[in-house]
Amino acid sequence: MLKLLHENEEIVMVIRKHWFVMMRIAVIFALLILIPPLVLSFLPLVTGGFNQQVVDVFINLALSLYIMVLLIFFFLIWTDYYLDLWIITSERIIDIEQHGLFNREVSEIPLAHVQDITVEIKGVVETLLNFGTIRIQTAGEREFTINYVPRLYEAKDVILKYAHKK
Repeated sequence: MLKLLHENEEIVMVIRKHWFVMMRIAVIFALLILIPPLVLSFLPLVTGGFNQQVVDVFINLALSLYIMVLLIFFFLIWTDYYLDLWIITSERIIDIEQHGLFNREVSEIPLAHVQDITVEIKGVVETLLNFGTIRIQTAGEREFTINYVPRLYEAKDVILKYAHKK
């Protein structure tokens, strides 16, 4: 396993994207799952003159492929959601960004380099569910962005608390 922490460094906070991000995808997935029953209810009207055994085999194959593709895409999206995380330690911020199954990008910012933190909440849903974007400006003029952060004011306060200790 990859050793992420330095000696005497402790994890202060672990942040994953807000649950609403995955909920939107789950709703779309549920709607896509409802398509086969709708198609199957109208299919007898279209396939009336065909051999019923051939139609049944074709329907089973098409339905199996459709559900398999949906499950694969859902798994890929869930994996990306679950493996994207930000770790705030007593010394730095570690960003682990998962792109697909076999592509991971790990970057970090020492808390001593943090110059400015901007909290951005756009829209009604983000305001009601209290999540948004944190932008961190560093001394090297690099901007570090964390999207869909839950408890974003708490995260900002933790970062500033440990950044001022350095």
